[in-house]
Amino acid sequence: MLNFLERWALAATRVLAVLGLIALMVLATMTLADGLMRWLANQPIEGVRDIGGLAIAVAVSCCIPVGLMERSNITIRFVDTVAGKAVGRWFDVLAAIAVEVVMVLMAWQFYLHAFKLGRVHETTWVLKIPTAPFWYGVDAILWCAVIVQAIVVAVEIGRLFGREPLAGSSAVHQEPV
Repeated sequence: MLNFLERWALAATRVLAVLGLIALMVLATMTLADGLMRWLANQPIEGVRDIGGLAIAVAVSCCIPVGLMERSNITIRFVDTVAGKAVGRWFDVLAAIAVEVVMVLMAWQFYLHAFKLGRVHETTWVLKIPTAPFWYGVDAILWCAVIVQAIVVAVEIGRLFGREPLAGSSAVHQEPV
């Protein structure tokens, strides 16, 4: 069951990251078009800066779950080399739980931020697009990251009790060199 859940989450987070990269590419295209219009016609495209901030927030949040699932964060393996792999696995579990707590707090704060923006009917400066729906979207993605990190915690607990990581997965821990 855990293998299926890990494979499914890895695939889903990669799809989400692709969506974030598409948002980033759309923003890059808009920025390029805006620069060309400024250069050729001395007339910028109105609203590119409005959409840019929102697109960046969505793109960055879309990449967080895959980073968590693939465990592509920086890891220091000092404990493994000094105290042994068993102690290192306990630290991996504790670190995964700490990241889960941080993700829950972050998602909760983004919800509060979106709620406040919605309550005051905040809009972008030029295009007057309501910003709260974008921030609710970012918050929903962060709650997906919370779920993904819960899966990572379960996988790390499984490793603690002898479960081997998925073969061929980029989530496999690298041994220290």
